[in-house]
Amino acid sequence: MPHDHTSPKASEPGTTIPQVTSKAPRSGSRTRRSRLRRHLLAGLASVLVLALGATAGLLWLAAGRLVHPTDDTPLNTHIVASTPGTVTLPATTDSRYAGTFGLIWQDKETARRRHATLGPVLATDGDTVTRELTADTPPAPGAKAKIIVTVWTSDPSQALGLDYQNVTYPGELGPMPAWFLPGTDTTWAIQVHGLGAGRAAGLRSMPELHDLGHPVLDITYRNDPGAPRDSSNTRHFGDTEWRDLDAAVRYARDHGATGVVLLGHSMGGGIVETYLQRAADTSAVRAVVLDSPALDYRAALDTIVTGLGLPAPVAALESAVAGLRSGVDLDDVDALAANRRAGGPEQPVLLFHGTGDTVVPYATSAEFAREWPDKVRLVTVEGASHTGAWNADPDAYDKELGAFLTQHA
Repeated sequence: MPHDHTSPKASEPGTTIPQVTSKAPRSGSRTRRSRLRRHLLAGLASVLVLALGATAGLLWLAAGRLVHPTDDTPLNTHIVASTPGTVTLPATTDSRYAGTFGLIWQDKETARRRHATLGPVLATDGDTVTRELTADTPPAPGAKAKIIVTVWTSDPSQALGLDYQNVTYPGELGPMPAWFLPGTDTTWAIQVHGLGAGRAAGLRSMPELHDLGHPVLDITYRNDPGAPRDSSNTRHFGDTEWRDLDAAVRYARDHGATGVVLLGHSMGGGIVETYLQRAADTSAVRAVVLDSPALDYRAALDTIVTGLGLPAPVAALESAVAGLRSGVDLDDVDALAANRRAGGPEQPVLLFHGTGDTVVPYATSAEFAREWPDKVRLVTVEGASHTGAWNADPDAYDKELGAFLTQHA
């Protein structure tokens, strides 16, 4: 750009008139703008680094909760009021949902968690829901609480009045604790719980299995509380746990079982499927029952991440982090892919799944049933949460289970 300057008058020699130029201020303005851009970009980069670091930290913690599950379920509601036999809760999707559930709350005086059985809805006014409650002592108003699908947290005798034995079966890491309910049939039912749920998850189906005459073996597997731990002390999404199920099947056969039915909940369903793909001898298996099974862990992590409102690319990162923390390639425990390679399931499968599942997507079960309709019967429970099909309608669940086992076991 040319300079804009004024010359001194010839008639006034010796007079010097300073030049007026626009270059210096414009250069300074550009310098300030450049400096501002650098500061802005540096600030944005810092924010991006902090955001990525925070996201990575959250993903690492979330993956840790998967591979190191703990009994610290966040309490997401509270007790409005209670009487002997009833409890009033804020009106939410969970509190309005019909069926039978568990209720946990934190005792204000002892800070310990208490548990009771939550029954039918008795009344609602739009803001609150009053339900039937079976509890030794009603919870205090204001106590933090949560509705859960695990209806009972004790043992078969205390919860259901069923005689049982504490037994151990020989796993490759040592003696594995299990509950055993004797029965008149020679086909045993072996129940495999999900991630962090424990054997109490199987209490819901025990009365029906007992009525059908099946002996029931409700097992633990490695790294469960009270069970032997491996060197990693982490969950492996069935990649190692299937060997404990294999040992349980051998134990059943050694103790008189002529056949077994395998019942898997959530990750327990994934363990069952991995066992069926990898075990050297699965000839004893007569039938399979899966409840909200983890058939595709990447799809499950996608569902969890989406439910948290995080962008889709984060799900891929969470899958990578979960694989890193567990030491497992999630493709190796992809039951859908494994069944496709094998040509589908060999045994008849009864599959329960709720459309309201925000942990394991209903779509994976629907896909499993659609690909092998001659082997898989899918029972869809509208609105039911993760492993909540029984809770939504216990009678309907037991009827489906009884009819299936009568035909195939």
